[in-house]
Amino acid sequence: MPPIPDAHHAAFDSLVTRARQLFGNAVEEKLIAPYSHRLPTFRVGQLSVVGEQWLVVDVEPGPYSRHPHQRWELDWNSDLEKAKALLEKYHVRQLLAPSSGDVLVARLIALVGEDGEATVSTEQAEFDRTVTVTPHRRGAIPFEVLITSGFVVVINGPDLGWWTFGGDYEDDGVEEAQRVLEHLLIRGGTIRITRRASELLDTDGSIVSGPHRDAVRTRHTKNLHFTPYRQ
Repeated sequence: MPPIPDAHHAAFDSLVTRARQLFGNAVEEKLIAPYSHRLPTFRVGQLSVVGEQWLVVDVEPGPYSRHPHQRWELDWNSDLEKAKALLEKYHVRQLLAPSSGDVLVARLIALVGEDGEATVSTEQAEFDRTVTVTPHRRGAIPFEVLITSGFVVVINGPDLGWWTFGGDYEDDGVEEAQRVLEHLLIRGGTIRITRRASELLDTDGSIVSGPHRDAVRTRHTKNLHFTPYRQ
């Protein structure tokens, strides 16, 4: 096998850069130096990209996937932007992973980045994965995200209670959970706690999510302001 040309390495580097912009530390990277006979590759969840004769983008289905195995063989030069567009589709619409939960975990890790700790576990009963998130910044909220194979997502924490999203193999709840996580991690806002329920407000006071009945409650309405993880 001849070495990967320098131009192909440059193209692959630009694709890795775009992946890191979208997914941060969730990108598992195995770049190979120029003139090597080994192939450069990286992975985000179940999506992998390999630089060989073609630029190959491959997505493996999981046991609960509604999407078949997908594979694209793209031209190094003319199809580079298409490869980037596939990454963006994976990121924005959450369609290319074996389940939306896989995308959610990858996105969560990327959002936390260096501003906190995100620890993934598969040991909690009834849930496929649990991500425990702890901030480095004072005033940000610690929480955990629990995900089932049936697209049930729970965001749980001492200041939140038990916020449940989705279920019945529908993606809508996962998308709402994604919006809540983005507010907790990068936007900040307020949690309004009442006797009956809790809800999440943005910095302008508009409702982002809720009311959540299985949440932390109080006899007198309380507004808990929190900061994002990022400075």
